[in-house]
Amino acid sequence: MMKKVLLAGVTGAALVAGAPTHGADLGRRPPPYKAPPPVVAPVPIFTWTGCYIGGHIGGGWGRKTASAPELLPGVSVPGDTSGFLGGGQVGCNYQFAPNLVIGIEGDGSAADIKGDVTETILGITGTAHAKTRWLASATGRLGWAWDRWLIYAKGGAAWAGDKYSADQPAGDHVPGSAPRNPNAVRTASGNIYAVKSTTRPPHPAA
Repeated sequence: MMKKVLLAGVTGAALVAGAPTHGADLGRRPPPYKAPPPVVAPVPIFTWTGCYIGGHIGGGWGRKTASAPELLPGVSVPGDTSGFLGGGQVGCNYQFAPNLVIGIEGDGSAADIKGDVTETILGITGTAHAKTRWLASATGRLGWAWDRWLIYAKGGAAWAGDKYSADQPAGDHVPGSAPRNPNAVRTASGNIYAVKSTTRPPHPAA
C-alpha cells in the first residue's frame, strides 16, 4: 500500500512539472507572413551584334575612257555614263568595348549604266559606247554605336563589269576596250539607324 501511494505522487509531480512547458508553447505566435518582393525583368540592351541581309535600288553615274584599236589605234575617248542599278547585300557586325562595332559586308548589283560619245578624229567620225552591267564589292566596317545609331567608315575592294564598243561611219560595230583595272579600292562613310530590335540581356550586377 505504501508503494502505490508513493508511485502516484511521483507521477503527479511529473505532470505538474511538465504543464508550464505546454503553456509556454501555446502562447507563442508564428511570425507574420511577408510576401516576396515582385520580380522585375531586366531591361534588355540593344546591340549591333548579328548578321543581316537586304536589298537596294538606285542610280549610278561615272566617267569612262574607251578606245577602239581596230577603228582608231592609239586614240581613247572619254565620256559620261549614268543609269539605274539594283541588287542585294549581306553582312555581319560585332559590338564590343562597349560602343565599338566591327563588321564585314558583301554586295552585288545588276546595272544599266551607260553612255555614248561621238567624236571626229583625223577626219573620221565615230561613236563610242560604254556600259556597266554589274557592280560588286567586299568591305570591312569600323563604327561607333550610340544605342540604335551607328556612325561608321568602311573600305575594301570593288569590281565592275564594263563593256565598250564603237561604231564607225560604215555602220560596222567594233568591240572596244578601256585602259582600266577591274579591281578598285572602295571607301565610304556614313551613319545608319536600326529599326528592328536586336537585344542582349544586361550584364549581371557585381
